[in-house]
Amino acid sequence: MLSVEGLTKKFDSVVAVDDVDMELRSGEIHGLIGPNGAGKTTTVNLITGELTPTSGTIEFDGTDLVGRSPSAIARQGIGRSFQVVQYFPEMTVREHLRLAVRDSTETVRSVFNREEDYEPQIRAVAERVHLEDDLDTVAKNLAHGKKRFLDIAMVLGMDSRVILFDEPAAGLNQSETDEVKEILESLRGEYTVLIVEHDVDLVRSISDRITVLHNGAVLTTDTPENVVENPQVKEVYLGE
Repeated sequence: MLSVEGLTKKFDSVVAVDDVDMELRSGEIHGLIGPNGAGKTTTVNLITGELTPTSGTIEFDGTDLVGRSPSAIARQGIGRSFQVVQYFPEMTVREHLRLAVRDSTETVRSVFNREEDYEPQIRAVAERVHLEDDLDTVAKNLAHGKKRFLDIAMVLGMDSRVILFDEPAAGLNQSETDEVKEILESLRGEYTVLIVEHDVDLVRSISDRITVLHNGAVLTTDTPENVVENPQVKEVYLGE
């Protein structure tokens, strides 16, 4: 579904991503972990067009993505969330989701002039991320956990085929993390998912495979069981 080969990103003399090969299989949940500074978010930014690779290839369903803009890549079917939740403070949850589910050919103004057309899609997405009772709540008034859920909802509303989640559990308490886990597990088979996360227990519990980055390079890609037992992973990441 999505593959990167020889992916490299240099910032002057610093190699942030170093000859990374990674493949996302259709319908899987794939974890991406590693110490701080390992190159995880940079890899996501390269895939989504926020950054341009120094070298290497990025292919989505046979289409070369290198050099395409973030908006073009999103229209191709790759959605993402961010470490810092992105939202419009004064807009309601319903208004956010109306933007997400709209046809890409429609302008923002036309969407808000025809709001009744989107209510079924809006409610379906809101229910999936446990926001059905918050549709009329202004985003800035949501608790932090529900802002995370809104971020996930926006990506789901775009009907992407591949979704890249960058630390979706960051700043959440255990109850909220459990909700995120439930939401992400519900995506298995319907979407192809890459999850970047420091919560190793969360990644291990929901991932089909995990890639570990260290100093910008791939240390290993394997099943969760094998990754946590890998001596190199224990040394450089798990601190054992």
